[in-house]
Amino acid sequence: TFFQLSQEKILKIMNMVKNKEVSIEGALHLAQKEVYTEKDSQDLLTGSQFNFSIYKYKHYRWQKRILQIDFNTKTIFNIEKGIIKKQFPFSQVKACEDTERRRFSIVFHGRQDYELEAVSLDDKRKIAYLLSRVIQSNSYKRPAESCSGRVAECDVIHEGLLDLQQNGFTSTEWVK
Repeated sequence: TFFQLSQEKILKIMNMVKNKEVSIEGALHLAQKEVYTEKDSQDLLTGSQFNFSIYKYKHYRWQKRILQIDFNTKTIFNIEKGIIKKQFPFSQVKACEDTERRRFSIVFHGRQDYELEAVSLDDKRKIAYLLSRVIQSNSYKRPAESCSGRVAECDVIHEGLLDLQQNGFTSTEWVK
């Protein structure tokens, strides 16, 4: 975490520890906070890659995986033991639904939902934030683009009334 900060910020945090203004754990927390505020101020949609340890339910048990959200290739990867098992283009991401505790689901266009469990609530919050950025970037595209050319599977409504429905903490859905 410290290596992602500028020299001045590292010295500032180190001096706070030296002057006993902050504990070592507090310094690590401050450094993490600084890294995320710097990343928020930068455009996340260009050149960033995030890795999270998660659990995926398969064969009646939870299996440990890595969820990689790659803004370079605009793809979400499911990595198991160093091998990429699944790839999901950002254009297929429809929503992120919050379930109990550390569990959440990623909803895709034309695919089965992906139920996952984060290692911590903080990781779940970060994943949800990044997925909301992906969903937000998808909403700026035309419906034909967001479904990779499969307009029929998008359920595009050409006329009629729409209501905005809030599902979970990051997903929004228009209902006919």
